[in-house]
Amino acid sequence: MSLRKWFSICAVAMLLFTVHCGQSTTSDKVQELHFEPTGESLKNYQVPRWYEDAKFGIYFHWAPFSVAAYKTEWYPFWMYSPERIKKRREMQDIPNHHVEKWGPLDKFGYKDFIPMFKAEKWNPQEWVELFKQAGAKYLVSAAVHHDGFAMWDSKHIRYNSKAMGPKRDIVGEFVAAARSAGMKTGVSTHYGRHWAYYTFRPEYDNWDPKYEGLYGHRRGDNDPPRPEDEKHWEDVMTELVDNYRPDYIFVDGGIGDGERRFEKPYFRQAFYNVLAHYYNSAQQWGRAVVLTYKREFLEPDQAVEDFERSGMDHIRLSSKWQTDEKISVAAWCYVEDSEFWPVDYLIGALADIVSKNGNLLLNVGPKPDGTLRYTEVTTLQAIGKWLGVNGEAIYGTRPWRQYGEGSMVRISDDGAQGKQKMGPDAVRFTVKGNALYAICFGWPDFGDFTIKSLGSANPVSERGIKSIAMLGSDESIEWEETEDGLKVVFPTEAPCDYAYVLKIVPKGELALGGETQ
Repeated sequence: MSLRKWFSICAVAMLLFTVHCGQSTTSDKVQELHFEPTGESLKNYQVPRWYEDAKFGIYFHWAPFSVAAYKTEWYPFWMYSPERIKKRREMQDIPNHHVEKWGPLDKFGYKDFIPMFKAEKWNPQEWVELFKQAGAKYLVSAAVHHDGFAMWDSKHIRYNSKAMGPKRDIVGEFVAAARSAGMKTGVSTHYGRHWAYYTFRPEYDNWDPKYEGLYGHRRGDNDPPRPEDEKHWEDVMTELVDNYRPDYIFVDGGIGDGERRFEKPYFRQAFYNVLAHYYNSAQQWGRAVVLTYKREFLEPDQAVEDFERSGMDHIRLSSKWQTDEKISVAAWCYVEDSEFWPVDYLIGALADIVSKNGNLLLNVGPKPDGTLRYTEVTTLQAIGKWLGVNGEAIYGTRPWRQYGEGSMVRISDDGAQGKQKMGPDAVRFTVKGNALYAICFGWPDFGDFTIKSLGSANPVSERGIKSIAMLGSDESIEWEETEDGLKVVFPTEAPCDYAYVLKIVPKGELALGGETQ
């Protein structure tokens, strides 16, 4: 065995030990380090413990595309893209739909949705209270999407929610409401793709340079980013950092489009500049902060990696990660006649993600008047009710030696992103202190539930089990360790819906080993 491999094994074993003991390798102590805007310097970043412990956040997609309310938040892209749309069958009717409902693009362009985006019923305090009741520990405001409409009082984007539309600083009001409620808060940004988002034609309203503040600089379909585009993105991001001092920043994967397409490091130095400024500024504020990125544009040591509607098939201890998911099936923003993912799927997704060392950032899509759809509200309330009983198995936990066991049941046929929920034999594990939590997704018809991976050949602890209880229930629990697994007799009444948590306390230390990477 090579010396390097030996040290690697030792490092993994030590990490497993600290996780199993309920201790994080992270800290909320503010880093005392000056970050340079280089890849190497940014690798010194440490994920704060508040984020490790939080597990669950909520954000929203809200902009003038919420007025269009048709199929997708990418509506402003597709309405100007009859040539590009040929490969996306489900979006092919958007240009014709727009002309039929709103008018030709030289008469009614995306800019004309802005006066209709009024947010007249929006109450940020009510949103924050709902999100807090849902059990979220960090709340994230929409700041700017690909469309280029800023949701704050921006000096760098003339088309913004303070100057027009709602005529309110959406980011400022939401962040203030979240902080007033004692919540961690931040901003969601998708502006890295804006430089190439719109297709420009003489017959479109965006051909007129007076609208450049919304649509961006007029460009050819295959033009690469300009230095001015990179500088503008950096200025916008820096303004958000300086104005709102966010605890968390979401950066969408489009920031890497230029680099991937033209094989040159477009936006990379600008991102390093923003990241170093954010981390250094946070030290001055006395805060520990988080930025998430997508599509491998950064390295996991530099920030936290986010996966859209997907995640890990194993426990990843080497670096913290996040999944962003939505309640609505059809789109991230409000669209008419959307279906919604069932509550049991979302709770299962949260448990699965947490069992593998991830966080879940869940999206809602507000209406243009500032209200939320009924099903979104009831879904959040149901998640909050479940966490009210079982949050002990989620918040502040760490992965165990394995993430879980059992089957998955398909609930949608959506190509590569087809959804599966937990089967009735599924279990996910988390650890806090010296307690093991088994989150079980089925309620047995005859009382006995068997956790196969906790059999006598692979015990919870070498000294056996001291006690087992079900969270939310006062009934005593009987159990037996057999070769086939840990057989548990469930209470006569379920303490909650969707999933049921067994708290298993060993007589000795929890056993280590397993599948982590």
